[in-house]
Amino acid sequence: MKLFPSSYNYSHRINSRYTLINNTLTGALDIVENNIWSLVEGKKFNSIDAEPLSNLIERGYLYYDLKKEDEILVTLYDNYTKKVSSRPLRFVFCPSYQCNLRCTYCFQTDLPSNPNKFMSSKVLDDTINAAEEISKEKSGKVDSVELFGGEPLLLKNKPLLKKILKFAKEKDAPITIVTNGVMAKDFTDILLPVKEKIKMLQITVDGPPEIHNKRRKFPSGKGSFGKISESIDSLLKNNIHTNVRVNIDNTNIEYLPDLYEYISKKNWIKNPDFNIMLALITDHSTLDYNNIIIPEEKLLERLIKVYDKYPALEDTFGFYKFKPLRHILDIVSGAPNVSPKFINCESNLLELNIFCPDGYIYACGESIGNPEYAIGKFSPKLEFYPDKEKLWTGRTILNIEKCRTCKFAPLCGGGCAYSSILIYKDNSKPICERYQEVLDTFLRLRGEKILKKYINSF
Repeated sequence: MKLFPSSYNYSHRINSRYTLINNTLTGALDIVENNIWSLVEGKKFNSIDAEPLSNLIERGYLYYDLKKEDEILVTLYDNYTKKVSSRPLRFVFCPSYQCNLRCTYCFQTDLPSNPNKFMSSKVLDDTINAAEEISKEKSGKVDSVELFGGEPLLLKNKPLLKKILKFAKEKDAPITIVTNGVMAKDFTDILLPVKEKIKMLQITVDGPPEIHNKRRKFPSGKGSFGKISESIDSLLKNNIHTNVRVNIDNTNIEYLPDLYEYISKKNWIKNPDFNIMLALITDHSTLDYNNIIIPEEKLLERLIKVYDKYPALEDTFGFYKFKPLRHILDIVSGAPNVSPKFINCESNLLELNIFCPDGYIYACGESIGNPEYAIGKFSPKLEFYPDKEKLWTGRTILNIEKCRTCKFAPLCGGGCAYSSILIYKDNSKPICERYQEVLDTFLRLRGEKILKKYINSF
């Protein structure tokens, strides 16, 4: 009987004996002998011994009828839609569009000039009322309250934040705060009463002082590292969960060892309330690269060179912020169920209700301040715009034509909806990231480690 390879097979030859294979739809990941996979690629199925052949069929790498694979895709999607029908209810409050820094790579450069600089008390009351009304659909349950901006931790915002934190406490909701950290220590008094509910207070530090200060500076040009370091000290002293985000690009990646040395000397790294992670700088308004934002596999290769010199950094930072690698990293780490991604992010589920000073509700943090992309309005009254909601919800890998034939679609979910809107003025176009190149680079440089970890898990 005739056999057909899955449309979702990815493979990479690790060494002279083994090939890693992964089916991105089913989540199957296996190590096979090179000669067996060569026969699969050559479609010489009759030459494969019975046991490995049956394993390949059972694991979803081969089908007797490709219609069966499409049925699996649709079934998984149906299961997925049922699962996300009870999506978390997350409220994001942006008390101001203003920021006290002018970071060199900020994607919100237009926000400080927005006429709606700060929420008024009336607009904040409308925000709380809207959140209460929306939460009634879930019997009053709120899954998280988040502070975002602009910069939320500005002194002018303090009375507003007291009300927002009071709302979070009444709803027994976990709290997340995204701040540049410059003034965080001045908010300790209102954070302490809710510190047990603070899931994460995120502050960005982009390197040691001399590097960070070139990137994250005040309008005057002065660097912000000193103020931020003081804030982290204060937060940790008060046992407030603090997460440092390090935005990496082509200009600062080699300075990770210096930053690691700094946080080690400060003893932050040993503090149970401290966490640190990498993030990749992106520009969702273009597909082009420059001397700062380079192809992701090039950045990965440079990061691995740093890790090779400083192994402790790999243990601390890892690779999880490279989206093309998460699927394999999860499987190798023993995740019980790695499901395909039918969408790119939570914005496609309208999971976020982002309340902003202009009175609008947004689905995506990068779209705030652009009312044409708002999904509703909360002031002076609550209303949603179904046609605008479809900009986000109407985008899955099943209805993006190019994604239906792409083996990486179950990993990327079609790419960023907001990028598609900005670049193509159309939410139905795929935003293709460099999954093949990133995976190939990672397995070329770390494949032996993956192989060893995978084999030792059996």
